[in-house]
Formats: sequence, C-alpha cells, structure tokens
Amino acid sequence: MPSINKLNVRGNSGMVTIPKDELDMCGLLDEDGTPDTEIQFLVKMEQPGEWRISVLDESCVDDSWYTGDTPETGVQVGAGGGSRG
Repeated sequence: MPSINKLNVRGNSGMVTIPKDELDMCGLLDEDGTPDTEIQFLVKMEQPGEWRISVLDESCVDDSWYTGDTPETGVQVGAGGGSRG
C-alpha cells in the first residue's frame, strides 16, 4: 500500500518521508532502529512531479525477502498525521 505524505520544509529543502517499517524491511536502520546516516541516497526527478529515490550502494539493502510485489506494510494511507483542511 503506498504511503501518502505531505511536503514539509526544512531550511532550504523540501522533505518527504519513507515509512520506518519499509526502511527496516530493507535493512536501512541501525541496531537502535534509527536510520543509518552513512547510507547515501540518490533522488532524481524523472519528470515534473515524479521523483525516484535509490540507495547509491545497493549492497546496503537487504532484498532477501523481496518477491517483486509491493510489500504490505500495514501503513494506512493518510496515517502520517497532521490536519486536513
């Protein structure tokens, strides 16, 4: 199930988030459950309004569980909090 996020601003950058359970499934969290800040990502605009996020060093990703299907994470669409208005 896709995760719907709002764009946030931090400094001079726009930010979106990746669900923590998806980062955990891919082995991108450290032993304390926080993101491994040594891992670098490439964010590339594919076309206006569409971006692709990739881990630069693919050996950092645990893909042993991946079957080619989008994983069901249990994250509900709109579960990111915040208000709608």
